[in-house]
Parts: sequence; C-alpha cells; structure tokens
Amino acid sequence: MNSPTSSQQLTSHAEQIQALLSKIEVLVNDNNADEAPPFLDTLNAKLKQWCESSDGPSAEQLELIQLRINTILVKANSAKNESSKAIIKQKKSGKAIKAYKAAN
Repeated sequence: MNSPTSSQQLTSHAEQIQALLSKIEVLVNDNNADEAPPFLDTLNAKLKQWCESSDGPSAEQLELIQLRINTILVKANSAKNESSKAIIKQKKSGKAIKAYKAAN
C-alpha cells in the first residue's frame, strides 16, 4: 500500500486551501458572501489541521494565504459598504416620496 509522501501531503493541503479560498472569492465576487460561512468553517479546520500536521506550512505559505484572505475581505467589505449605501439611499428616497405624497 502506498502512503502519500510528505510533499504530496503538503501539495494536497495547499490545493485544498486554495480551492476553498477560490470558492469563497467567487461567492464574494458574485455578492453571495452570505453563503460563505460553511466554506470559512472548512477553511479554518483545514488550516488548523495543516498547521498541526508534521508537515505544516512554511511561514511564506501562511503569509500568502493571509494575503489572499485579506484581499477577499477587502472585496467583501467594499461590497458590504456599497450595499449599505444603496439601502440608505433607497430608504431616504422612500421617505422623500412619502413626505411629498403627504404634502400633496
């Protein structure tokens, strides 16, 4: 029976994490970030598992993962802010219409 080598396990961990990050990024880009929590939970578990394994990630790998996570978070926060602005604008417009109708 063939057991995976250390480099194969490393590649597997890295590939799984990159795949999860890609799924999360797609959800954020498609304004479906509300669907990301299960993927975030899985990402957290996989990262923890990898870090606790005998062939854990290097500092450089962790920095690259953190950079990608930060990039996704910036996109998510930007989309959230734009959404909030749109909701506020819509509420203000609704109030203005009601006030106009009440005055006439």
